[in-house]
Amino acid sequence: MYRINDEKMFFDIADGQAVVINFVTGMYYGTSTLGSAVLDKLVNGASVEKILAALNAADGCPSDISAKLDAFIKALSDKEIIVSGDTDDQDVNFDKAAFADGFDMTLDEFAEVQDLLLADPIHDVDVEEGWPVKKDED
Repeated sequence: MYRINDEKMFFDIADGQAVVINFVTGMYYGTSTLGSAVLDKLVNGASVEKILAALNAADGCPSDISAKLDAFIKALSDKEIIVSGDTDDQDVNFDKAAFADGFDMTLDEFAEVQDLLLADPIHDVDVEEGWPVKKDED
């Protein structure tokens, strides 16, 4: 149902934490532990229904998990991190580590390295302007 918006975003998960970089705006995003696990499932083709079923099956699942999941997916969509994509019929399971911080799925936005991310010091060199040359914003 969703995929990473690879026209604008770089996405990786390291040690269970998702990092998403918008290489058009220079903003970067981090997610909570459960948000990282859900985002990984989404971009790998899991359906929202199967993700919700797996969340509901977890010990201690709150009654408002559907609203939390919907809000998280909306936040990802609003930031154009995810876009429509193919869904497969895979089963979804979450290991206990996904719930280390509880059932909150948050998306945090950071701008502190925006200027650095928008400058391309490896590729943008200009004899007249020097190095790095800041990308033109379209």
